Amino acid sequence: MSRYPPIPPSSLTMEQHHAYDEASEICSGVFGHKFLYKDEDGAFIGPFAPLLHTPSLVDPFFKLVVELGKLPGLPAPAREIAILATGTRFKSKYELYAHERVATSTSLAAAQIESIKSGKKPFGDDALDEQGEVAFDVAIELSHKHGPMTDANWKRAEQAFGKEGTAALIQYVGVYAYTCVLLNGVDAPVPEGESY
Repeated sequence: MSRYPPIPPSSLTMEQHHAYDEASEICSGVFGHKFLYKDEDGAFIGPFAPLLHTPSLVDPFFKLVVELGKLPGLPAPAREIAILATGTRFKSKYELYAHERVATSTSLAAAQIESIKSGKKPFGDDALDEQGEVAFDVAIELSHKHGPMTDANWKRAEQAFGKEGTAALIQYVGVYAYTCVLLNGVDAPVPEGESY
């Protein structure tokens, strides 16, 4: 059970209810039915449950998520590789659960996703393409070490994605590092009956 348990819609304050309605609309449009973000009572779970305890942050959080999705230059498989690689650094159960399901809607194979979730870059027959390898390496470096990204990875990212795509990659790692910290701080579980 999360340290900030899901709040049933009937128990929300007026401010929380406004945030809930806005978040529901955005989640439906951005995530669809790829993973569970509400429980059987309609209460938000995952990172969205603790956000409702700070309702003034719901709007900025979702604006960031929506705008992040509009950034050019980073293909969906590379984006999901970066998100999953970041999740492995923080061992964030819910993040890995949710984005494993999102990643399956891209061109990534199940074996590649499993390898990334375990913190290992896929190799051999399951090796990633060049963009995937760069996304993995950059996400692992940024989420694991202190200090600036190496020039080598910067140049690889610029070559693979251009300046815009590299900026998007860095933003994704940063936003999902924040999301993982939020999830781990509240000990957000994987939905009942689901695995990660």
